[in-house]
Amino acid sequence: MSPVFQKTLVWVCCSLSLTALAATDKAERNLVISPSATAAATTAQRVALVIGNGNYKEAPLGNPANDARAMAQVLKDNGFVVTLKVDSDIKSMLSSIRQFGDQLRKGGVGVFYYAGHGMQIKGRNYLIPVGSAIEREDEVAYQAVDAQAILDKMDAAGNGTNIMILDACRNNPFARSFRSAQQGLAQMDAPVGTLVAFATAPGSVASDGAGQNGLYTQHLLTALREPGIKVEDVFKRVRSSVRRDSKDKQVPWEATSLEGDFYFIPPVGAAASADAALEKSMWALVKDNPQPLDLKAFLARFPKGVHAAEAQTKLNKLLADAKPSPVAPTAPAPAPAPSGVAALPLPVPTPAPAVLPVPSPLAAPVSAPVTPAATAAKPPAKPSTAAAANPEGFRLGDRWSFQVVDKYKGEVVANPSRKITKILPNGDLMSGTTLLTRQGNTQHMSNARYASRVFTEAEIMVPKKIETGYREEFSYHEEVRQHDGREYEQDFKGSLTVKGQEKISVPAGDFMAYRIEREATIRGAQKNGRDTWQSRQQITAWYVPAIRSFVALDEVWRPAQGAPDLRRTELVSYEVQGASLASPR
Repeated sequence: MSPVFQKTLVWVCCSLSLTALAATDKAERNLVISPSATAAATTAQRVALVIGNGNYKEAPLGNPANDARAMAQVLKDNGFVVTLKVDSDIKSMLSSIRQFGDQLRKGGVGVFYYAGHGMQIKGRNYLIPVGSAIEREDEVAYQAVDAQAILDKMDAAGNGTNIMILDACRNNPFARSFRSAQQGLAQMDAPVGTLVAFATAPGSVASDGAGQNGLYTQHLLTALREPGIKVEDVFKRVRSSVRRDSKDKQVPWEATSLEGDFYFIPPVGAAASADAALEKSMWALVKDNPQPLDLKAFLARFPKGVHAAEAQTKLNKLLADAKPSPVAPTAPAPAPAPSGVAALPLPVPTPAPAVLPVPSPLAAPVSAPVTPAATAAKPPAKPSTAAAANPEGFRLGDRWSFQVVDKYKGEVVANPSRKITKILPNGDLMSGTTLLTRQGNTQHMSNARYASRVFTEAEIMVPKKIETGYREEFSYHEEVRQHDGREYEQDFKGSLTVKGQEKISVPAGDFMAYRIEREATIRGAQKNGRDTWQSRQQITAWYVPAIRSFVALDEVWRPAQGAPDLRRTELVSYEVQGASLASPR
């Protein structure tokens, strides 16, 4: 998949992007397993393809299906997105291997695990699909999967780390009719950045096991659950345990050309180190920023961080300097909306006033209540230029902050924010270098990644009417030029539907919001290259007119091949002039 799909979630600084979880195949023949929120955090994607074949017509095996299911669960717990295949025929195996290779092109770590029958013919290893009709030796190449082809997929992907695990060294069920067939599997060379693990040494036979799992996989499952062990040491432990329990009859074996350290479960300090690096980079961004909201965002993310005390001191000073003079005001200052953590900006339209009553945040705290005396102050204050508003109610200084959560990792991966810095004569808006329509939809933007990102008319994220049952179709074109010189174009076609109102809780508080569902098909191409792609986008968004913003978006990008991208964006804080706060409905 083209890089343009890898980081597509942005509104003030980019466009929004998202996809839905893959459906579970009832027969477990094409099961995609997403990592739990408590899985070990990783800095790059982790993907795995797990295949267990045992339901052979000739020489069936009892444990591969159990082995595959157990392995898929352990890898999921360790942060992998897992595709599980049980009792697969050759068409299914080849298709899943192709998709696995496509996933690896995004980078990160790949694991391929196979349990079932395998054989070596003339020095090449073949994995036997269920349902293959192999009667002669020369038919193996057409009725089985060449293990080297999987290594070639890994090597061609160019990702950092790959691991192939073959618990396929059982006796060849066709050996009697094959002249050159030998026991077990043949030795394989590991490409750079790859580890190949066998259940037993080349030319030897592995046990299918008398229990729920094969002897090799049984001990591998145990080792994979232990934190802080390098991958090479994982397999050393497995080798020792299997050799002991088999009384030296089965000795697992590996070939490796890994160049860096890899942990299925990182050491306890690894997450802390990653957090420290993130804190350092965020502090560099906010330490000299005169905006209290950015410091509040930093403190909310790192309340006990190395720079927390310094950040609190700076924040206190900024708040003290911003206090009004002791002279009695002629009119009350509107109570500011709650502030909190910084995050990502989203489309912010305002509905036609007559469509529906404007919903308000539920139980949203007000940091400075307006007193009756202040309310009665006369004469009313004249509107200042700083409070200038466009026809949709956006005002200079309005600000929204969000957090973006990678739903595979279960962690916050971005904290962008948006602020209205200019209102143009026609009502359009500027947020830094981003040009927005008067409703808040993105027209043009540039940032650290994009030299230019332009939409025909605008990126349509919000329907023209916020009214339950309203449906709107859209189509628009996008032109992208990155700083690295790559240029892309994409065509979006889809619809927006207002499904109704519902309560939703996000870090910024509880809100009554309009649920908006967006579906789109996307076709794209690299203008100065050969890449082309197509994808489906699904977005469920919750919009609150009172604060002129979405408060949450669940986003799914589903490419034609490979795993979907899953993100959730949530409002963490906002400062909106004139936002009407009300009691819960």
